[in-house]
Amino acid sequence: MILNSKQSMFTIWFPPNFFYPSIVRKWAPVIKRLKLPYESIEDFFNASIQSITMPGIDLKTVSQQQSQFEIAYKGGKELEPIYPKTLDVVFKFSEGFITYWIIFEQIEEYMKYQEDNVFWPSMYVSFLDMHGFELVVFEFNKIVPTTLSSFDVSYAKTAADFNTFTLGLRYNRFNIKRRIDDDNYHVENS
Repeated sequence: MILNSKQSMFTIWFPPNFFYPSIVRKWAPVIKRLKLPYESIEDFFNASIQSITMPGIDLKTVSQQQSQFEIAYKGGKELEPIYPKTLDVVFKFSEGFITYWIIFEQIEEYMKYQEDNVFWPSMYVSFLDMHGFELVVFEFNKIVPTTLSSFDVSYAKTAADFNTFTLGLRYNRFNIKRRIDDDNYHVENS
């Protein structure tokens, strides 16, 4: 029997020191007051991630006429230059919309005219097997935020809903680490 992939067999995480020090100073006490088991803003933020949208790939081809037939060949670029370098990460709102306001301030700090805030730090997405071992890890480098979705608030809405918002990102480079070689992932035949 071939198992179907579970859509939840991934982890995405923003590494330590992802948030600017001014954001950490401001929001760490707020998160500590929640009495939740998170050691840092990054831990709290990573726990609120719901999903990620990985873009599809459009493999361009070139064609050449051979007699009466048009023959297609692979395009002239390797994978990385043609791969759409966008991500949409969906987060759940937390009490008081804390997750939204943290990333809002991160973007606000990023958008200030400074020479040293050119890119956000790298982030990682790991795809796991049924045992929880990493198979493939994407490291996204030189990240630039592109969108932050809107949200609605209303006095008329009293039902407790599970609400989310989306952060759009563009990265400039990526690294793929495959963990399926003999040193990292080996199953003995019995």
